[in-house]
Amino acid sequence: MKLFFKFLFKIIPFKVFIFKGVRLFRLPESIYKHLYFKGVFRVKIKRDQTFQINHYGFQVENDIFWSGLFGRWEKDSLLLWSRLCEKSDVIFDIGANTGVYSLIAKAVNKNNNVYAFDPVKRVYEKLVQNIELNNYDIKPYQIALSNNTGVAKIYDTDSEHTYSVTVNKNLNTTKSKVTEIDIETLRLDEFIPLNNINKIDLMKIDVETHEPEVLEGMGKYLRNYKPTLLIEILNDEIAGKIECLIQDLDYIYFNLNEQGSIQKVDSLTKSDYHNFLICTTAVALDLNLLD
Repeated sequence: MKLFFKFLFKIIPFKVFIFKGVRLFRLPESIYKHLYFKGVFRVKIKRDQTFQINHYGFQVENDIFWSGLFGRWEKDSLLLWSRLCEKSDVIFDIGANTGVYSLIAKAVNKNNNVYAFDPVKRVYEKLVQNIELNNYDIKPYQIALSNNTGVAKIYDTDSEHTYSVTVNKNLNTTKSKVTEIDIETLRLDEFIPLNNINKIDLMKIDVETHEPEVLEGMGKYLRNYKPTLLIEILNDEIAGKIECLIQDLDYIYFNLNEQGSIQKVDSLTKSDYHNFLICTTAVALDLNLLD
């Protein structure tokens, strides 16, 4: 009977139009998490800043549809990112997935130069679809940025979509079958001159414990460009590696708890909500993050 109702729900037509009306009642997550659809909807950043995105029937887009861009999923990170993008020019979204962060970067300033990276073919294809949906000139790349150029193995699942793949098989906690696949890797200090990039203002790095290797692969450009970083840190080992790479660059650190608080911290550590802002004092002052 349960499977029958799931099938019935799946074939109901025009769900997106019905749900737009239902959305006015501000349903709690415990209810709307069951109300999903596949189709296109528009996302509002500000009154004059919007973009379209494909809902593929998964959690992130569903949260954004029902709760708004800054309502639930990584809400503090997304709000901070949108503010940073307004004053940036060259932006890298590393681990872009379907492109939420990339789309924000372009929507807040059409002149921004946005580079988006995701190595998984089926995920990359969704990223490209979202870029084309908005007619944005975001530059997508189906490669993994790392500290070596060549080929690496990652662990993927057999699910229709994934929000993360990893170089560490033990990090995969899903019940789906885990598959080892080969992906193309590239160092940023090779990518940057190949593409005549003379600065990077802002980077989001969310690559499931591979963040240190991405930064290491920047080589001299990490010091030369000193970008603002919105970065995921899943454990203390990763935190320590990142801190070693940037310790003499005069960065300061902020922990984002996704509950409305951005807290300055003295060092990087694992936190419950994973995302950290790493920036200069000047950037922090501009964001009013310092007293």
